[in-house]
Amino acid sequence: MSSLASSEAQTRPSFSRLIGSRDFRLLWGGEAVSLIGDQFELIALPWLVVTLTGSPVAVGAVLAAAALPRAVLMLVGGAVTDRYSPRAVMLASNLARLVLTALFAAVVISGRVELWMVYAFALSFGIADAFFFPAQTAIVPRIVRSDDLSLGNTAVQGTAQASLFIGPALAGAVIALFAGGSGTSAILTTEASGSSFSCASR
Repeated sequence: MSSLASSEAQTRPSFSRLIGSRDFRLLWGGEAVSLIGDQFELIALPWLVVTLTGSPVAVGAVLAAAALPRAVLMLVGGAVTDRYSPRAVMLASNLARLVLTALFAAVVISGRVELWMVYAFALSFGIADAFFFPAQTAIVPRIVRSDDLSLGNTAVQGTAQASLFIGPALAGAVIALFAGGSGTSAILTTEASGSSFSCASR
């Protein structure tokens, strides 16, 4: 009877067992930072465009430039993830986002940023995201026991939803702390640091 109870306990979802997995802890922590960084980007770009142009049309165009490749290339990202390792795809995507954000932050800090650069950054970031998100979904079943898969997915998706509130709030606080263009620079620098942490956690 005791062995049967022990067997049943082992097959039940266990959050402590899930957190005990080093691979899942690294994934969860890295993705929390990365997802909050994504929300930083969604605040930084419109704020920068408003600072540069004051045009709501330009703001919408930049957001569309970031969203379009996500919508168009998401299936391609899924196919690449199926063909290669989700971990490798996530790492490549995060490295691309790190380089993009670091370069763009340097341009903003230098005061030489132009509107076309914002469009190019938004488009490139959207392309990287189109490969990142399918890989993120595919990697969880590979590092979590089948018994804990529902808990693992809940933790990852719950973190994604929490980032929708935490990220913009933190980004707004940074903008309030650093007025004007320096606020955007601070946000992008923070996002680049978050991307480097996310890459290191792979």
